[in-house]
Amino acid sequence: MGTTEITIFGIISIVGWVIVGIRLMKLCEASGIGNGWLSFIPLLNFTRWARLAGKNPWLVLLFIIPLIGVILELVWLNKISEHTGTKSPWFWVFLIFTLGGWGITSIFSGALLIIALLISAVLMIAAQWMIFDPTKPITGAANNA
Repeated sequence: MGTTEITIFGIISIVGWVIVGIRLMKLCEASGIGNGWLSFIPLLNFTRWARLAGKNPWLVLLFIIPLIGVILELVWLNKISEHTGTKSPWFWVFLIFTLGGWGITSIFSGALLIIALLISAVLMIAAQWMIFDPTKPITGAANNA
């Protein structure tokens, strides 16, 4: 990947991070989970995912083990999507592009890589946007930080 591709992917990632962070923070507020602002801090935002999924946020420490973080992320997002009633098809979109994202960089190059990364990023952002729906708060979610 060249400088242009990295810059475009970086901009898309930052915009997506802000968009998803806002939505996650609003879902935390609607579900009664404190410290929603943690949605904007990398890695700590997964503590909010854990709370919304009804799991212990200290499990985020397992993210240092390769692939465990991806597995926990998918399990928690699946639980959140079940609780909010947004499982189909958005969880599957996220799953496919999370697992398939690694292959994108080896299959495509140049302009096709930019297009593939753009499509992948937009679909993953859309999936999280739909799953973190604050109009469908999670009842029974942990109310402490």
